[in-house]
Amino acid sequence: MYILETERLIIRPFNSDDVAFLDYLHSDADVTRYIGGRTRSHDENVAFINTMQDLYTRNIGQLLVVRKSDNIPVGRTGFSCFYGVNDGDISWYYWGSPEKVKKDGDIFELAELGYSFAKAYWGKGYATEAAMAIKNQVYDKLGYQEFCSLIIKENIASINVAKKLGAREITPCMIDGKESLELRNVKYG
Repeated sequence: MYILETERLIIRPFNSDDVAFLDYLHSDADVTRYIGGRTRSHDENVAFINTMQDLYTRNIGQLLVVRKSDNIPVGRTGFSCFYGVNDGDISWYYWGSPEKVKKDGDIFELAELGYSFAKAYWGKGYATEAAMAIKNQVYDKLGYQEFCSLIIKENIASINVAKKLGAREITPCMIDGKESLELRNVKYG
C-alpha cells in the first residue's frame, strides 16, 4: 500500500497502534453522524483497521492522515467498499459486505472515496488536501479513469470537498436508507 505526502500531511496505511485515534475520532457523534450515524466501540475500530488491512491487498482502503508539523493524526481518507443494488430508479448502497444489502437485485461493488476528520481539524482544508492526494494517486499511478464519493445530502462540507476534487456528475442515491448523493469524478483526456 502506498504512503502519500502533501505540503502539510502524511497519508499512510493504518496499523494496530492507530486504534486509539479511531476510538477518539469515532466517539464523537458530530463526526459519525454522516458515517453510519452512530459512535463506534473499540472492538468496531479494531475490526475497521482489520478490514482496511484486507483492502490494502487490493490497493484500496482508508488511510490515516497525520499532520506533518507535529505528527498528530487528524483524520482518515481513502477508498471504502460499498455494495449496491440499482432498482431501476436509484442505487441503494450499504457499507461493509454484500450480506448487508437489504434490497433485492444484482449486487455490485463500488470503491468509494471518503474522508472523515476530527472536529478540532474541521475547516482547515485538510480533507481537500488529503483527498486530492488520493485522487492524484489513483489517476496518475493506479490508472483509474473515474471514482465517486457517496455523501448523505445534509453533509454540505463533504459535498463541497467532492466538488473541489472535480465531481461533476451528481445523482441521487440511498446510503443505508438515507437520501444521499453519488458524486462522480471522471478523468477526461
